[in-house]
Amino acid sequence: MPTDTTGLESNPPPFQPAPGMLRRLTRAQFANAVKDVFGVDVDVNALDADIGAFASIGAASVHTSPRGVEQYQTAIETAVNAVFDDAAKRSAFLGCTPGNTSPDACTKGVIETLGKKAWRRPLEAAEVDQLMTVASTASTELGSGVEGARWATVALFTSPSFLYRPELGAPGANGALRFTGYETAGRLAFLIWNSLPDKQLLDDAASGALATVDGIRAAVTRMLDAPNGAGRQSIGEFSQQYMELDRVLTQPKDSALYPAYNTALQVGMVKDMRATWESVAFDEPASALTLFSTPKVTVNAELAKLYGLDATGLTSTTFKTVTLPADNPRMGILSKAGFLSQFANQKEGSPTLRGKFIRDTLMCKSVPPPPPGVNFMLADPPADQPMTKRQRLEAHRVNPSCAGCHALMDPLGLPLETFDAIGAYRTMDRGLTIDPSGDVDGQAVADARAMGSAMGASAAIANCMVRRFYTYAVGYDERDVDGSVVNALAASFEASGFKLRDLVLATVTHDAFSAVAPQP
Repeated sequence: MPTDTTGLESNPPPFQPAPGMLRRLTRAQFANAVKDVFGVDVDVNALDADIGAFASIGAASVHTSPRGVEQYQTAIETAVNAVFDDAAKRSAFLGCTPGNTSPDACTKGVIETLGKKAWRRPLEAAEVDQLMTVASTASTELGSGVEGARWATVALFTSPSFLYRPELGAPGANGALRFTGYETAGRLAFLIWNSLPDKQLLDDAASGALATVDGIRAAVTRMLDAPNGAGRQSIGEFSQQYMELDRVLTQPKDSALYPAYNTALQVGMVKDMRATWESVAFDEPASALTLFSTPKVTVNAELAKLYGLDATGLTSTTFKTVTLPADNPRMGILSKAGFLSQFANQKEGSPTLRGKFIRDTLMCKSVPPPPPGVNFMLADPPADQPMTKRQRLEAHRVNPSCAGCHALMDPLGLPLETFDAIGAYRTMDRGLTIDPSGDVDGQAVADARAMGSAMGASAAIANCMVRRFYTYAVGYDERDVDGSVVNALAASFEASGFKLRDLVLATVTHDAFSAVAPQP
């Protein structure tokens, strides 16, 4: 699509809503929902994988394998058993004592109340009857009303009505399709809390409050301000997917070169990045562009040591937020280990990978695919002729088939060469002094700190963030017909002082968030 110098679409066509669809809960949404209902942690790695850069988009096309069905069943049965096998937890969970006769009023009440939360809508009479049949059969065969309630609960949460979110819409007053109140409640809950709607949100859906802009604004403001901090998920989960932080936990490193690299350090890297995004949105709150210049880090013991900070009083599971000294080489999210370690190989950092991510994802500027047959490997220099990574990359920058792409990526990644494959600071590469100079959109930068300052002053960076959040929120890839919406949100974002919380509110209250087209 044609864009101007700030990265926004020029003369976009009129907006048209996207077709309705079914979305499977993401791994995080499934785990959060089970935790909220049963108080049990789910190992998300034991579930079918999410797909796509944003799991919220991939959720509409992901395939659930037969093995995946078994994994969901196992996760639910484990969670339900953890509650039902403990008499005190079971009593608190049910709020009544199931009887052995059919129909049982206690079990029916549980099905209706719990079902409304699990399926994000009231159950139809036929659905209640079907679940009551499950309960009655289990109660009879196992000789216990408690067992009837147990297996009815399992059936509720292994149903496609729990695992999938229908977003199909219904005709509004003017005949156009809009998401229903209950669809909007689920849509908002999984965007803001990354979990199930609460009773108040479902009541808002029933009353019609979510059919109005003012009603949505009031509901989302309440959700963002949730006393348990659940509203921070709106930015924390976005940042996790936007910055591809799940990669951090899967990146192996050469243990001989990096003996300090372990699971606790990886977990600390992810926490550090998420906490920074959340803090800018909720604690300060500050312009989102300060993400590129913030001196704050959130560290556990392992990450504090990597950053050269005092780890006294910290453990692998305790964290504190620290402001780095003014002369520290790190500044902003691009000099965090959570970014640097994932765009690296097992032995060394990669200016090309780092630069490609910055250009593609943070600047919304494409990098052409490499021509067929290109050799991606950098030749190792002779042992008696050491070369820095910059010098080794020079071979690609002078090769006509490589130069065009590398000129777009390498100048953005080279200022980060003072950080190794796990994000530790260094000044030497193979015994040679590192030159960390680079370029940000034609502006020469001396090092990582200067690059952070340049990124934080870029309108194109802010507008790219809007485009990425919009696609994350609506759950589909940006189209030409979304250009006018993105332009409006970008103007609102700038007017707010680039506040992330205001971007969330502007997005969910825009007409495009609630509009839907018929399925093809």
